[in-house]
Amino acid sequence: MKNSLWESSTLWKEKILRLLKIIVIISSFLGLASIILEYGFRITGKDVLLMHYISLGVIAVFILYQFAQLLLSANKFEYLKSHIVETIIAGLIVLEIILSLFNLSLVEKIGEVLNLKNIAYLYIVFAQIFIVIGIILGGLRYNKKILQSKINPSRLFILSFFFTIMAGTFLLMLPASTVNGSISFIDALFTSTSAVCVTGLITVDTATYFTRFGQIVIMLLFQIGGLGLMTFTTFFALFLAGGLGIKERIVLNDLLNEENVGAITKILSYLLLITFSVELIGAVILFLSSRGSFSSTENAVLTSIFHSISAFCNAGFSLFSMNMMEPAVRTNYAYTTTIAFLIIIGGIGFPTIMSLLSIRQVSSKFKTVNFNIPLQTRIVLTTTFLLIVFGFAATYLLEYNNTLKGMNFFEQIHTAFFQSVTARTAGFNTIDFGLVHVSTAIFYFFLMFVGASPGGTGGGIKTTTFAMLVKGTFAILKNQKNVTFKNRSISSEIVIKALIKTGLSIFFITIGIFLLTMTEKANLTDISFEVFSAFGTVGLSRGITFSLTGTGKFVIVMMMFIGRVGPIAFLYTFMRKPKQVYYDLPGENISIL
Repeated sequence: MKNSLWESSTLWKEKILRLLKIIVIISSFLGLASIILEYGFRITGKDVLLMHYISLGVIAVFILYQFAQLLLSANKFEYLKSHIVETIIAGLIVLEIILSLFNLSLVEKIGEVLNLKNIAYLYIVFAQIFIVIGIILGGLRYNKKILQSKINPSRLFILSFFFTIMAGTFLLMLPASTVNGSISFIDALFTSTSAVCVTGLITVDTATYFTRFGQIVIMLLFQIGGLGLMTFTTFFALFLAGGLGIKERIVLNDLLNEENVGAITKILSYLLLITFSVELIGAVILFLSSRGSFSSTENAVLTSIFHSISAFCNAGFSLFSMNMMEPAVRTNYAYTTTIAFLIIIGGIGFPTIMSLLSIRQVSSKFKTVNFNIPLQTRIVLTTTFLLIVFGFAATYLLEYNNTLKGMNFFEQIHTAFFQSVTARTAGFNTIDFGLVHVSTAIFYFFLMFVGASPGGTGGGIKTTTFAMLVKGTFAILKNQKNVTFKNRSISSEIVIKALIKTGLSIFFITIGIFLLTMTEKANLTDISFEVFSAFGTVGLSRGITFSLTGTGKFVIVMMMFIGRVGPIAFLYTFMRKPKQVYYDLPGENISIL
């Protein structure tokens, strides 16, 4: 009898919670819709008032749901522990209601400090913030379910980029995102893809075409794109769902290329900590070096934050119509040097940064001090340094009597260095690339093709892939059995993967160039430059991006997407899982010479 009553009670609780959950989901969508309508469509009058009532109603439902879940949960302590953020939010709301009854409102005191006349509007703003946080929390909890699913990590990675791009496209098409209140679907898609894939190619001027709202949307898109959506959301999910299980850790191991599964949580934490710390330091330096060039402190702060994130994420987006050619910053060497180093730090990759931060000294028997630096870190740093040096030398020598003409010696040196750094992944420019020699443009094909390093925010085939190609080629020419680097043997499987990745990259670039020659009237050099730039997620252009046809824009969109997620991962999404074969077929020799 007792068991029957207990089962009946449990079923009753489950039905109530299920009904409340449905109500919360519906009200959350209504709340999100009200926020989008208010801020995205610039509505006024009675319509705004209606949106405010909806927001307050959603908050009421949210509080009711939280208390019902707490009341009906079997283990209330465990529930509070796993829903700590929601509990804090609900507690703050209840506290504010109680304090208001005694004329001690915290919101009113905040309004007085900010000298706000309309305190009621401040309540609405806080309510809308809570709604957005609630929706984000729900999404983060769902993110853990995705990690527990049977979706292959590569497909999961690509799908996360695809849905982020589509969400960004929708937000950029809102009337409040653009100055004139409208943008074509293809231009919104192009801009969103360019931001999420941290490329920087634009079909409309970011500085003048988009409003502050639109510019902030773009900034959030390349921040998410630089880190990778799954990495970004999983970090926050760690603090909402009691950590990650072994299955989720294994999936993230594949996404982050980290061999130590147990270190995933620590790595994710360090990843975001390093990102936000470097971006904050960069923004402060940019602000201090340029605040006198802006009409207001607010404008200077936003521009500094935007460019710091854009540089670290190797995105190449700028709030200057002339990019870094803008007179206010072109000769501001503190500004452009900061941009360059942010690009380098973001481009070398988080695995490299992490290994540098954990370097330990190793004393030898000869009492000398050595540093225990991982082989991949050595390859990344060496290749990056050599590419910057060769890029600098080529730019200086090829453009000495062209785009660098008329500059003093220091300005020539600095410009050549800056363009060498930014050409591989970032896309900022202090010279007009429409005026550079064809020989310079062709050399930049190579820099853009190689790109950044594994785990970095840039694109390209990666510095390690290029290094493996070079070492593999020399090994074959020297008739060596194995590829070696610093007294270490490199697996032939890694070299083969590098060859396949390079071959597929050349294949997709060739297809892109071929398609653009049919849709565009530009010359072959300009078209090739555009495709290499898109595939390498660089963002440099010889001036044809604004004049691309609709079909041409879509081709570039695909190039940016494939270049960011990687050609192997892109093809893998369309392939079925092969059947496991437990036998070897007879071998046969084929001549390829």
